[in-house]
Amino acid sequence: MDRENIFARGWSHVLSTTNDLAELQGFCTRVGAPASALHLGGRWPHLDLKLVPRQRALALPDVQVFERTVEMLRFLRGQKSANVIPDTGAT
Repeated sequence: MDRENIFARGWSHVLSTTNDLAELQGFCTRVGAPASALHLGGRWPHLDLKLVPRQRALALPDVQVFERTVEMLRFLRGQKSANVIPDTGAT
């Protein structure tokens, strides 16, 4: 999860390390985000969170938070290229 999208203040992206749609849907429910927060287009399926669901997600101890979106994407690309996917259950 990025702390805040630099192009949309007050919003955060949440990605699954394995692109697991069920994981993203479950996380959406867990933080109380609407189903419309899930976006399937583009390179990475992701959640766009704002307001209370975003704050809930940022407060979860099992969520890895990156300061910038580019850092999160670099981490995920590294995991994919190394074929090392951590089994943390975190989104």
